[in-house]
Amino acid sequence: MSDETLISAPAGTGGHSALEAQRERAAQQLEIRLRYGDQVWELREVDHFAVFSRRSRARRAARTLVASGYEIAISRLRLRHVLVASHHAAVDQEATTAFLRQVVDAVEREGGRYDGWRAEIVPAH
Repeated sequence: MSDETLISAPAGTGGHSALEAQRERAAQQLEIRLRYGDQVWELREVDHFAVFSRRSRARRAARTLVASGYEIAISRLRLRHVLVASHHAAVDQEATTAFLRQVVDAVEREGGRYDGWRAEIVPAH
């Protein structure tokens, strides 16, 4: 297995909000990370991905996230704008719940689609 794990948005949420769907996936991912010996309470870089139809909306979401301590990159991919928001965080249940709420809310408030997050696995020392 790679030392990074990507958690992406499910194709259909079956009536769930994007936040609920991401929290469910994060809970599944936590079990997998623990099986691989990930020290989930250790800080590591976490990258979040979101897609916007308009650059101005991506920039507004970016400003909100920068104010909360995230580093931001926005790039163009065909007709879409991809926002990558990075920060250092643990990936235990409490931390993922908090950062998912913060990032998904900022993205959805500006009409974007949250597309998941990734973080390295931190092995025991």
